[in-house]
Amino acid sequence: MDGVSHGSGPIDVYVDGLAAALRGPRRHRHEMVTEARDSLLDAAEAYADAGQDPLDAQRRAVAEFGTHRQVVPGYQAELATLQGRRTAMWIAFVLPVMTLLEPLMWWDTSWSTDERASHVYWVLVDHFQYTSFLAAGAAGLAIVGFGWGSRFLRDGLQYARLVGQATVVFLGMHAVLGASVFVLSLRQWPAAATWPPVLIGFAVNAAAFGYAGLLAVRCVSVAREPRLRAVAC
Repeated sequence: MDGVSHGSGPIDVYVDGLAAALRGPRRHRHEMVTEARDSLLDAAEAYADAGQDPLDAQRRAVAEFGTHRQVVPGYQAELATLQGRRTAMWIAFVLPVMTLLEPLMWWDTSWSTDERASHVYWVLVDHFQYTSFLAAGAAGLAIVGFGWGSRFLRDGLQYARLVGQATVVFLGMHAVLGASVFVLSLRQWPAAATWPPVLIGFAVNAAAFGYAGLLAVRCVSVAREPRLRAVAC
């Protein structure tokens, strides 16, 4: 690409604006921008080789590629889909595993079968487990929507945004329910506060829920409408 400038020409300005407009997983965003730059440089080189002025060749390549207003929504929808699928997969696969491993927190204790525990406590425990598996099932359906079902979705951004918002609401409610179970456990069995499996399990659950929350918030953020005001190209 000797005939095409790589400094601050039209292609660099265009690609910098594209990169600034997009939100989403860093690696995929970088790959998209790099691919766009390579396509533009290839087109500009072809025009320059055909005898066109190098600067004009870049301008022509940019013009034919499309304005930011035209191309950013498509790129952003793809990034939102990737982030939404990542969020749904975490809920679908990690949450059930965490729920199945929770009995290990009470390993080698008599607390899990203690008849002195209140009825409310066991109801909360059951609801916590049931909602975990229901949410995992719903997340599995969301994954199908991001894949095979995407052909029936008119607005990928809105779908990803709804998945992110639903995940944020669920995690908030589920966290309150889980915290209630944990607090009641400590009230009924004070020794649990120093039981290593309980402490380890609480830390692991908190980390898993925290990361799930981060994914969900990012999903909502990435699925917002593209920042077209910043890319008037």
